Amino acid sequence: MKVYFLFFLFLILGCSSSEQLNDSAVVGKYSYKAAGYGVGSTVEFKKDKTFAYTWVTGLINGTTEGTWSISGKKIILNSERKKSDALKFRILENSGNNSDFYSFKFLDENKDILPKVICLLLNESDKIKSVDANFDGELQLSKAEDFQKLRFIFLGFHEFEIKKEDLKGNVTLMMIQKETHYQYFENEVMILKGDKIYTDLIKKTRHVKNNFFTKED
Repeated sequence: MKVYFLFFLFLILGCSSSEQLNDSAVVGKYSYKAAGYGVGSTVEFKKDKTFAYTWVTGLINGTTEGTWSISGKKIILNSERKKSDALKFRILENSGNNSDFYSFKFLDENKDILPKVICLLLNESDKIKSVDANFDGELQLSKAEDFQKLRFIFLGFHEFEIKKEDLKGNVTLMMIQKETHYQYFENEVMILKGDKIYTDLIKKTRHVKNNFFTKED
């Protein structure tokens, strides 16, 4: 009798541990608020398997939308936009010239000058040397320089590379600022327990006691 009881108990526990969430249990809006710190966020799971994650920190806020799916007891989130899809730069001009130099001009998205952009001359993965644009966002580089590609760096903007073989002469580059107000999700995991959702997005500290989202009525 004891053997049958243990087998039955094991069977129940096994079924429970492998239980799959269902969509209806997940659908709804969940919120988190850190009292007194101007910090909070919400995540809404919709019936069409899309979600909206909204956060606020003081005067800064942002919203991420995407799709969600279920894997066992986990909720998996993927945002519409991926880090790999982020536009890093645009070539506004790349025309030939009769000079012995490449002439670069650096602008931001408003076409304002970007001064002192750093340019690294690279040979395969090794850095040959570094040169800077002037305060007018201009840089001249000898075509006789021995390099395979250039890497351009400016604080707060995306880094990017251009191969020497793709350069013609007069080059105007628009550098794109990094998105600091967008939360990317790539197979982000959330765990539903009752009416609470646990996630690594909320870090538990001595100031943050409740590291979970609670379902709204």
